[in-house]
Amino acid sequence: MLAVTVALAAAGLAVILTQSPASRLSSDFTINYSAGVLVRQGHLAAPYDQAALGAMMRRVAPNGAIDPRLPFSLPLAAALPYAVLSLLPFEVAFRLCQVLSAGLLLIALLLLQRGAPTLPSPARGGGKLEGLPSRARGGGKYMGLAVLGVLAAVPTWGAFTEGQPTAWLLLGASMIVLALRSDAPALAAGAGMLLAVKPQYLPVYLTILFAARRWRSLGAAATGGAVVLLSPVAGGVAGLSAMVHNALSANQAVAIRLNESWIGVIGPALPTRVATVVAIALYLAVLLALCWLAWRRPLSVIGFATLAGALALLASPHALPHDLLILVVPAWLAIVLYRQGALPNPLPALLAIDLAVLIDLRGIDIPLGPIVMTAVVAWYGWQFRQRAAQQRRPPIGRAA
Repeated sequence: MLAVTVALAAAGLAVILTQSPASRLSSDFTINYSAGVLVRQGHLAAPYDQAALGAMMRRVAPNGAIDPRLPFSLPLAAALPYAVLSLLPFEVAFRLCQVLSAGLLLIALLLLQRGAPTLPSPARGGGKLEGLPSRARGGGKYMGLAVLGVLAAVPTWGAFTEGQPTAWLLLGASMIVLALRSDAPALAAGAGMLLAVKPQYLPVYLTILFAARRWRSLGAAATGGAVVLLSPVAGGVAGLSAMVHNALSANQAVAIRLNESWIGVIGPALPTRVATVVAIALYLAVLLALCWLAWRRPLSVIGFATLAGALALLASPHALPHDLLILVVPAWLAIVLYRQGALPNPLPALLAIDLAVLIDLRGIDIPLGPIVMTAVVAWYGWQFRQRAAQQRRPPIGRAA
């Protein structure tokens, strides 16, 4: 398994480092860079004006390198870092974006290493910390393997070659995990702002804080996310509705089968408008189910956070391969549960998901990624319940 991981990591580095100039110009970074130029010039409403954005995209990437009809669907605040990057030539800005993303990934892993060893357990008093077995401590020696695993993940390749802000999402999700150790409003506010860059992930991670009864952190994360989500209003009231419209039409800009979520499996068989409604309905149903579970105060916050992190991706109305990078958080927590004896080894399942996504990049008709992920979540969820039931039995019952 280690040999396969090393081979995938080497392949990923090769893909990232040998990306052609034409591929960089046709990437999502061109859209965000163009929006950044418009913001830097003071045209705050222009990123959501397709005519203005398309004209800027043609100047940034001439000769039809990218389709100028592709929209900017992120909150306006997300364009601010790209506005700074737009001071640099495109090629330099693209490479700097990759370097910064690598730095954010490393910070996210360090935060997970710090936050995951001890997490609050409501069953033990809510505010107290639940210690893991001693073999789960001293996680520093595993950091090299963690970095190797992230490099081997196919979504990492997409995040770097597309210049997507997926590393921001991973950092935000990691900050939520760290906020579980103790109420940290400032940390949670930053996490909420980062997760709001792609708004469908924010409510799910708020349910994790709700489940842990971290009330101050919950309020701070919600407030930080609201600031980012409302940022399009800076360009006019119509900016907010334009952002929502662009986000809802995301599956019309690319083939819906490219989604690594449930809608990528069922969406191709549906009319476009129906597929959008179904995607939103699926997302809301999962979100309500998670809210219900959080309200019931789950016995294992780690277990709930692992499930929520996985379902956040599977139920997302729009999740392309690079978005799967946020699965690093539930994957990390699954390893923590494995070290507690609450789950089987998750590494084979993670490798299976990675290989499924790699196959999906070949452009097959039905995405394998969400099918494999659903099977993994179902199997490991059942295993978690079985082991939890065994631990709750009295010693005599277990011996029998």
